[in-house]
Amino acid sequence: MPQNTSWEKVWQDVESFRAKKVSLPEGSDGVGPPLQRGDSILFRFQTEADAKNVYLAGNYNGWAFNNNGRITNPRFAMRKTDAGLWHREEKLHPVEIRYSFVVETPKGEFRWLPDPSVRENDGEGHSIFRPSDAELKKKTWSGPGEPRSYPALRPPSPPRLSLETVRTWVQPGQAHELRVAAPEGLAGEQVHPLELIFYAPTGEETGRQSLSWNGQAKTFALPPKTTEGAQRLELIWGDAQNPCAIGEIVLTTVARVVDDLRYGFFTDYRPGAEVNAAGQAGMLARLGINAVEFYDYFPAHGIYAPTEKEYKYEPFGIPISGDIVRQKIQASQQRGILSLAYVAAYAASESVYRKHPHPMTDEKGVPKIFNGDIMTETEADRQKKPKWFWLMNVADDSPWQAHVLGEFRRALNDSPADLFSFDGFEIDSYGDKPDTRFFAQGSRRNGDLLVDVLHDFVGQVQRLTHEAKPEGLVSFNSVNEFGAELMKDVTDFQFLEIWRFYTDELEELVDICLRQREPRQQRVILKLYPADMQPKQTSWPPGTLARILGATMTGAGSLMVGGEPDEKNLTMHGLNSLFYPEHTAVRSGNHELLAAYYRHDALLYGYTHGPKVIHVPLDIPFSDGLTRTFAAQDRQTLTIQILRLGPDRRWSSPMPWPEPLREARLEIPKIAGVVPRRILFCSPDATGFAHPTPVKWEDKGATLLVALPPFCVHATLLLQYGAVDPLSKP
Repeated sequence: MPQNTSWEKVWQDVESFRAKKVSLPEGSDGVGPPLQRGDSILFRFQTEADAKNVYLAGNYNGWAFNNNGRITNPRFAMRKTDAGLWHREEKLHPVEIRYSFVVETPKGEFRWLPDPSVRENDGEGHSIFRPSDAELKKKTWSGPGEPRSYPALRPPSPPRLSLETVRTWVQPGQAHELRVAAPEGLAGEQVHPLELIFYAPTGEETGRQSLSWNGQAKTFALPPKTTEGAQRLELIWGDAQNPCAIGEIVLTTVARVVDDLRYGFFTDYRPGAEVNAAGQAGMLARLGINAVEFYDYFPAHGIYAPTEKEYKYEPFGIPISGDIVRQKIQASQQRGILSLAYVAAYAASESVYRKHPHPMTDEKGVPKIFNGDIMTETEADRQKKPKWFWLMNVADDSPWQAHVLGEFRRALNDSPADLFSFDGFEIDSYGDKPDTRFFAQGSRRNGDLLVDVLHDFVGQVQRLTHEAKPEGLVSFNSVNEFGAELMKDVTDFQFLEIWRFYTDELEELVDICLRQREPRQQRVILKLYPADMQPKQTSWPPGTLARILGATMTGAGSLMVGGEPDEKNLTMHGLNSLFYPEHTAVRSGNHELLAAYYRHDALLYGYTHGPKVIHVPLDIPFSDGLTRTFAAQDRQTLTIQILRLGPDRRWSSPMPWPEPLREARLEIPKIAGVVPRRILFCSPDATGFAHPTPVKWEDKGATLLVALPPFCVHATLLLQYGAVDPLSKP
């Protein structure tokens, strides 16, 4: 890249933003009581210089989920300036806030201290702050009337062509194969020209292809793309001024599917059920889902490569057809969808445990079990509770590790003795506390942190997987971020199951994605349940689904939502609660919503997410929500993700579909004093900006003032600085 170009100056400033020292937000002067700034509160605290960490714990965040006063989760940490002042900004909460500062000393002690700048306390050593709710009252979400669903696009005129690619993604240099068919009644003997027009995500035309076609179903190869990224393809059949039918599709070219992952699931393997596995895989592919998790397919925890065509899942007795599992795996793989086995690697069903009695124990040597909670065998007997699974010793000096790694190897290979072959594993955990210690009879790892033992085990699984299948994927289910910080070097993507009691804040979902993708820019997938909402829901309300999809995408992540498609009724089942399958279809309109958001995500690979996209800690206020900024050096682009939060910022709160936000503006700092070549806007909210479209802005000297087109929940701004997107060339 030539030196001293406009983009080079911007990039130098971007790097300095990431490297610059922490300072207090503008407009705040040193230590003092909580400072309400618009719709946020700034907490400040001065302590001794040798404090290892300072955490903010209060009634609004579950007292930082402390364990007997100890806080280990970095999401509650405050930031330290060069002057030794600790600070943290929180979104406004409509409650009386009781809080303490928790100082972690170099010796590992935790000291709970009130705010010395605040006189009022609750009599238990916690300070009190009463925020004004004036800002909350200003927020509007939807107009009067009944709650509305996602506004589906009006039927196109002229009619829409049927389009899909054979594979959800191809690698650079490979050709997509496109299946195209005319609408019913239009296909026949008459031949018309079919024009294919290729566009870069940012709108530049990159090529054309023409052929004659009679509308009958046809599959043909497209010109291969040599660089990673998406391209948009428009098709016009017939005269351009008066076409018979039109179509549009997003095509994905990526070296590693994990970098652009959209994750789904399969759960239904009932013997005797009619299944059209190819149809199901097709529905997933049309959503852009490129990896699926197979949940509870095995006969028992600890046996992961079944050989019987029909068996029952122990301990719940659910009948399963291994042949149906095989059909779904094969159909998925034919569409470029990787199939990952859900495995509870440190648990065994009773029949397996009796053959391999190598349990994890408490410090007294009593075996531990899981029955919805983690407890010892003795405690389960005392409470007369069931014992679903025994927690197993996965340390490298345990016979259990040798057994289960052998099972994993069988689950990956293509041996005729096994019914099917997976492409990797999602390794479950049970929501252990971060400071849980590991114990097992005779193990040299006794007393180590459980997460350290699991880290080493997951690393073994990843090495085994990549040896068997270089494209294979391994992830670890970091329940409520358990072990997430430690697992980055032994997993291919981050998978986090988040429960409402852990965090109820949309902004926290954004920052969980941002925090956990660092430092490797790994893809982060969040898993939440509508059954965890208040009140409990059987499926996501459209307004809530859009907000959590938008939250994960704003943090450069993705949300696991759908799976188990019903190809007969064209419905998709949702991930409704922990105890699925429940076979509850997503709500009417949510399939279109999910397709629009996943399409938006796929189109902007390399701009909003990907291994070469970095987060820039740039403060760009947005009065109706929040923003996060990213930089893509090879695309010479800054990207601003915008999330509209609404009056209630909890993801567990059912929200109606909002009226579009009109006449909103965003004031963006002018990085390095450079004006971008153009600014593009797009939104998945069906408001007319599905593709990045140039918008106008004002140069205000130090800032750029952008008038945002209408959008409902989520939107993206692309600031292009190069003369042309380097990856848009034919």
